[in-house]
This record gives sequence, C-alpha cells and structure tokens, in this order.
Amino acid sequence: MSTDLAHQLEVLEKPLKFASKNSFKNLSKVKNLEKVIDDISLKIISEVRDLKIKKELSVIKDSFNNFENKSYDNKVSIINSALQHIVNLNNSCSSQSNSTQSQEKDSKGELNLSDPVRYLKGVGPRISELLSKKDIQCIEDLLFYFPRKYEDRRNIKKISSINKIERVVVFGNIIDLNVTRMRSRRIFNVLISDGTGTLNLVWFTANEKYLKKTYTPGAKIVVSGEVSYNKYKKNLQIIHPRPEDVEIYAEDEDTEDTTHFGRIVPIYPLTEGLTQKRIRSILKIVVDGFADGLSDIIPDPIRKEYKLSSISESVKEVQFPKSTEKIIDISSTQDIYGSIAHRTVSFFEFFLLEIGLSLKKKEFKQNKGISFKSEGKLVKKFISVLPFKITSAQERVLGEIYENMNLSYPMNRLLQGDVGSGKTIVSVISMLTAVENGYQSVLMAPTEILCEQHFSTISKMLEKFGIKVVLLKSGIKAKEKKTINNLISSGEAHIVVGTHALIEDNVKFKNLGFVVIDEQHRFGVLQRARLMDKGQSPDVLVMTATPIPRTLAITVYGDLDISVIDELPPGRKEISTKLYKDSKRNRLEIYNTIKKELDKGRQCYVVCPFIDESENPDFQHIKYATKEFETLSSEIFPEFKVGLLHGRMNNEEKESVMKEFLSNKVQLLVSTTVVEVGVDVSNATIMLIENSERYGLSQLHQLRGRIGRGSSKSVCMLVANYALSENADYKLDIMTKTNDGFKIAEADLKLRGPGDFLGTKQSGIPTFNFANIIRDWKILSEARDSALKLVSSDPELTSAPKLKQLVEKKWGEMLELNLIS
Repeated sequence: MSTDLAHQLEVLEKPLKFASKNSFKNLSKVKNLEKVIDDISLKIISEVRDLKIKKELSVIKDSFNNFENKSYDNKVSIINSALQHIVNLNNSCSSQSNSTQSQEKDSKGELNLSDPVRYLKGVGPRISELLSKKDIQCIEDLLFYFPRKYEDRRNIKKISSINKIERVVVFGNIIDLNVTRMRSRRIFNVLISDGTGTLNLVWFTANEKYLKKTYTPGAKIVVSGEVSYNKYKKNLQIIHPRPEDVEIYAEDEDTEDTTHFGRIVPIYPLTEGLTQKRIRSILKIVVDGFADGLSDIIPDPIRKEYKLSSISESVKEVQFPKSTEKIIDISSTQDIYGSIAHRTVSFFEFFLLEIGLSLKKKEFKQNKGISFKSEGKLVKKFISVLPFKITSAQERVLGEIYENMNLSYPMNRLLQGDVGSGKTIVSVISMLTAVENGYQSVLMAPTEILCEQHFSTISKMLEKFGIKVVLLKSGIKAKEKKTINNLISSGEAHIVVGTHALIEDNVKFKNLGFVVIDEQHRFGVLQRARLMDKGQSPDVLVMTATPIPRTLAITVYGDLDISVIDELPPGRKEISTKLYKDSKRNRLEIYNTIKKELDKGRQCYVVCPFIDESENPDFQHIKYATKEFETLSSEIFPEFKVGLLHGRMNNEEKESVMKEFLSNKVQLLVSTTVVEVGVDVSNATIMLIENSERYGLSQLHQLRGRIGRGSSKSVCMLVANYALSENADYKLDIMTKTNDGFKIAEADLKLRGPGDFLGTKQSGIPTFNFANIIRDWKILSEARDSALKLVSSDPELTSAPKLKQLVEKKWGEMLELNLIS
C-alpha cells in the first residue's frame, strides 16, 4: 500500500474512531460527519486506480447518506461497518504491497520522514525491532530521539594526567581482563592502557559471559565515568561503568571518524543489543539527510518574540553540536535556556501540547451546560450558621466556582488545597448551590472509610435544611442498595456520596448537575467520564490534597481551570516535625512523648511501611505493623487500647477499627499507609512514622496531615535508620523545616520526576522527547502563554494548518480532540 493511500485511509478513519471512542460517547460532539466522510471518500476515489478499492470506498460513502436523520443505533451500526471496511482495505492493500515495497524503496532511493526506519542504510529488520522498544517507528521518530548527555572528545585526557577524583573520558586499548576473589565475591576487572598509564574497570556483580565476549584484549575502548583511586592496589579505577558510557572498537577499526571522535559527541539512551556507536552512526545519517525536511510549525511572530531558530537547524545542533560550541549540560536549566537550539526544541514540544490543551479547553466550553444561579437564600443561610468563618482563600475559590457555574457551558475545575485547608466545605457549598437550583449533586471518593466520613460530615451539616444525603458503597446489602438507587433515580436524594459503586450501570440520576471527585488521582480517566455521563454535561469539580506544582498542573491539567486554597483555617496550630535516628535512647524519648499525649486523652498514629515480617535480610531494620501492634499493646502501652489497620483487612474490619478510633475507644492506632487519604480525627495530635526514609516526600506530608486537625498542638516524629542516602537525608530535612505542601511538592517533583510523582498508573501524563517540565519551567511558561494567545486569536488555527495537523497527530487521541472541520 502506498504511503499516500495509507495516510488517506488514516484521515478517513480518524473521525470515525473519534466518534466511536468510549462506547460512542463522542458521537454527539462530531458535527457534519456525513459531509466529512463524503468529501474524504470522494478525494480518495478520484486519486486511486484500483477498482476494488474504489468500490469499497463507494460503499462507505453511500452508507452515510442522510446520516444526521438516522437513529442513534443506526448511526452506531453505520460507523462500525465503515471502520470494518477500512480495516479490510488496509489488510488487503498491505499484504499486496509488502512484497514490493522494499524493492520500490531500493529503486527510488528516496525516503520520507514517515517511512519506516528499517529502510534506512545500516538499520534493517533486527535494528528496527530494537529501535521500536524506544518507540521509534519512522524516520521522523529518530530525528527526535535526543542524547541524554554530551562527551567532549575534542581533547581526550591522558591517563597519566588524571590526578584526582573526577569524571573523565579515556581512550585506550584493552590489555587484560581477569577475575579476582574477595571472600565469596567474584570481581571482574578490565585493564586498559593509553600508552601513558593504565586504568582498571571494575564490576563487583556482573554477567561474566557477556563481559568476556565484549571486552576482548587488543580492542580499542572509549570509556567515561567517575575515576577513583584504589589505595590498596594503588591504581586508578572506574567502578561499574554504564553500558552507554562504553564504546568498543576492533583493532583495525577506524577511530578517526569525526562522527565519534574529535568533536562534542552525543551519548544516547540505549536498549539491550544496541551500541552507542551504531545508534550515533544511524542518527548522523538521518540528521544529515532528513532534518531539513522538518516543518516549522511555530508561527514567525512567536519565533521572533522568543528568539527561536528553525526546528531543522535546532535538531541538527542538539543532535550533533558544532565543535566550536561549549558543552551543554543537558540537566542544567541555565544551559538549556541559554542555547537557542536546545531552547527551540523544548519550546517546540511544549507548544504542541499547550496548543492541544488550549483547543481542548475551547472545545469543552462549546458544550451546552447548566447555568446555575449562585448564592441563593439556602446557601447564604447555610454559610451564616456555620460554627466557623470561611477563610479569604475559600471565599476567593467559591467566587471562581460561582463564576463558572453561572456560565452556559460546563465547569471543569481542579481544586487544590493543602491537607486541612477546607476543601470539603467549599465542595459542600458548591453542591448545595446546584441543589438549590433543582439539580442533584454527587461526591465520589476513593475509599469507603473516606466516603463514610464525608457522608457523616455532610449529612450532619445539612440535616436541618431538609437536604437528603445518601451513601452508596459496595459493601451494603442488596435491599438497602435498591432503596438508595430508587431515591437517586426519583430525585429524592439531593446529594449522593459514594465510591466506585456510583458508576455502576444501575445507578441512574434524575437530574445530575454537579459532580465532585475527591482525591481525583485515585481514579482513572474512564471512571471519571462514566460518572459525568450520569448527567447532561454537569459541572465538574475535581479535588486533590496532594499539592501539584504549577509546572506539572499546567501540563497534566492544562485543560482545567485551577483554583488553589492557599490558607489554613484560623486556630490551626502548625505541626512540629522532629527527626530521630533509631536508637534506644531516642526510642525512650519518643515513647515518653506519646505517653504524655495519651495521658491527656489525646490519640496517636504509628505508621509502618509493611504489614508482616519478611525473611529478606535487607529488611531486618524494618518495622512491621503486625509486630509493632503486638509490641506496643503488650509491652509499651498496655494501659491503652491499641488498634491495627492495614490493607489486607476486609472493609468491615477496617471500618470497625476506624470507628473505634474516631470515638476514642482506641487511643493508639498502628497502621500502614491506608490512613494517608482523608481520615479526619481532630483528637489525634501525635504521629510516629517508622522507617520514614522509605516514603516519598509527598506521602510523608499526606501522612502528617492526619494530625493537626484540631486546635491542639501536634507533633510528627520521623524515625530513620542511620545510613541514609543523599535523597533520603534531603527529603527528611525538608519535612522538619516546612509544613507548606506546595514547597514540599516542588521538592518531591525534583526528586522523583513527573511520572513517579503522580504514580506510575496515572494516566494522562504527557511524555516529551527532549523537553523537561522541571528543568525547562520557564520555556514551558512561555510556550503556554504563546499557545493561549494563538488559540484565542485564531480558534480554528486557520492561519496554521500544519500546526493543527501536527497537534492532532501528536496529542489528538490522548486529549480526545475533535479537530474535524
């Protein structure tokens, strides 16, 4: 199948796939589908010669006659049939063309950016399969496969001139390899010489068969790494050099090639079976032959404003820097921003995403929503009888929410607030506004314990106002569930609180108008969408107590409006956080501190990283919840009631323990991190976190947020082992210095990166080939501002059709963009 036909079929398929996505949820969003399919089909029919293909396309085209007047079921059937016809076309054409495609490429000698990498010189099927593990399918993908660092091979250092611990690049010959023993350990050594001195490469754990095959005496070697001095053997060494930092050349191989020597050399991320030498050689061919074919999709006024270069020149420079340039540290914010080429590539990637997010936001606002009247009599009366005063931050956020609710299109807003900042009361007032307008509201939370607490809090707040609040969760009996479902479907239930049980098919709302999703990162995209589909374009408020740094929020949640509660309610005492090294003396102080609080009638959490004891020797210093429960209840605090809570307990057991803790029947609760989310016990004033070095920074902050909920002074005690890594030491130091969740989130993002920060299962995290939202925060801000201005002035991107096409290709599916015109 020709590349042109494959592309045309892809264009034909795209609006149909969009309409059918998520069980045809998008069908109502697609306008003029009959005309779109008719135009595309006719264009392809006029250009292809194959009669069979023409006939198949005519069937697709004709099936959409009078499409707009068909029933919903007929529309679904027509789209499914058309998609199957396109699959058949693709299959028959590709099997016919595969046998001749390779010959065509050879005879033409011409390749395009969209062609598979296997047709490149030096690639072939085996290497293309390895490249596919790095998501490299076509030639254009290779152009955007960037180095992770650079090496300066303009003047390689002689071994004899190395006189201190430093990172160096060395070029020499392998003169020996051997295995030595140290007690029960085998140590693999490779000795290299450059004629001025020798250096030893050392592996304490290694695949000896692989190393012997790779490091053959007589071969030439380039290696980079941290050099240290072995005072026992009195020699220089590099311990465990990384595979991507080593290049081996045969004795007779050319080492004067300027791709690999005498220049600033790019070092790429590797996959097993692929060497630096091979990937660099391939990239050189691709950059020299294809970089000029890249389109400049950034409009000229924006390029001039931010002093950007063309994308083709920038890609060339980032891939193979000019030897006259200084070496760029790819981890450095300053270096990247200071290099026009590197800044351009980063801006290019951010700009595409930000255009997509801006279009998504614009598209969402085109949906017809509910225009609520805010601040009615009921809401004002409710606020007036609250036992506390709304903070200025809560007032500001409520104003932002009211402003959205008054509009004719749906609200789509993220509410951020630190632990204990008062997000729940903001959500209750917002839901009450919808109820006063005659609509139902729903609040979905991730755990039954949290739902129970929300239900208890909200129903007590609203019982005197005649508002019916119901709780729906998985654990209730069928008869009770049926009663609750009837209350929801009849509209008698004004506010519904629940878990994932809310998205079951048998849960039907009479007129759902407002959706609140608490701890939204615990839910998948489809779960959130299914809840929203229970109403007709309801307003949506998603809440998180995990503060998200601005750079991450505008990339992951850039299509949402964002509100921040950045002020704690008055009377809240700051939590004092202390770090202890694990010792008998410190244990005595910790337990005395806990006992004093318990004697005052207060309560305590003790958090452990694991449930049960492990035989693994690496875990010998770990505190286990089950063992700590026994020790604390029988030996340390026998006069108090100690409870145990962990993830392996069933829901009834968990709820029973939490109810006892809430009612102060249990004074000390030993738990794993299941207490991390949302549980509010105002009488709990002290927390002990065991093995605190094992937790993430944001997780430690979330755990700490379980105390300090009342007016009494609270203390969080972090216990850590003596041997701390640099990262562990850094994060525990931050915990003792600040209670500001946003400062902690920024530090955690730097430590872990965006994927780990939000959790590996978090969907919707954009990935970039070169841009980095932490390192390039300033470039991201500039790209966002530019994108917002462009979409505001040209909502359909009529002035930038290539940009529109590339945004759809890159982000259309993930953002569910409907760019059909």
